[in-house]
Amino acid sequence: MTTIRTIERRPLVEAGPAPLLLMLHGFGSHERDLFELADLIDDRMHIVSARAPIALPWGGFAWYELSGAPGRLIPDPVGRAQAVELLIKFVSELPGRIGTDPQRTYLFGFSQGAILSLALAWRIPERLAGVIAANGYLDPALTTQPPAPGLSQLPILQLHGSYDEVIPVEQARATRDLLAQYAPRHQYHEDPVGHSLHPNGLNLMQRWLAEQLAGPPPHSAG
Repeated sequence: MTTIRTIERRPLVEAGPAPLLLMLHGFGSHERDLFELADLIDDRMHIVSARAPIALPWGGFAWYELSGAPGRLIPDPVGRAQAVELLIKFVSELPGRIGTDPQRTYLFGFSQGAILSLALAWRIPERLAGVIAANGYLDPALTTQPPAPGLSQLPILQLHGSYDEVIPVEQARATRDLLAQYAPRHQYHEDPVGHSLHPNGLNLMQRWLAEQLAGPPPHSAG
């Protein structure tokens, strides 16, 4: 059984079950990478940063193997599908395991983690309250079936670097155009950087999270 190792920051301000922010790092990285941004995240959130299960021979971890070269990366289709199923199970069980609000699970993925976050938005939107996808895209191989109906209510913030040398911006723009058909609460933002987060994007992410927490969860009965 594949185990996902995690590190956590419990909410600094507690008032009932906390909203959960699950961080999913990119290929070749690790759970402490995005976790460095924890101090910038709303104090009310319970932050969990997950380590991908595949240890790479040169260091770092991956959710699934890649071949090719930056700008023309080729995912392992079997491993990619397994990663999606692994994260569906993990995300579905995590709130009950750590006691967070099951109606307020947010994903924050970078690169490969963003690809998987968008795949989960397509597959299990009703179990999510929002998705932040930075420098990734919605993999066409993961969208051969229509999206789950809850995607129409799900807030999504998509960030990308205009000069991304790893995942070309054209892939991000194609995702933007596809989600325009299914996800009216999707927002897209580009900054003049490569495969990284720009301070503008971080500021936007902070404001977006505050807006989500100020309103009702997207799939609440009320």
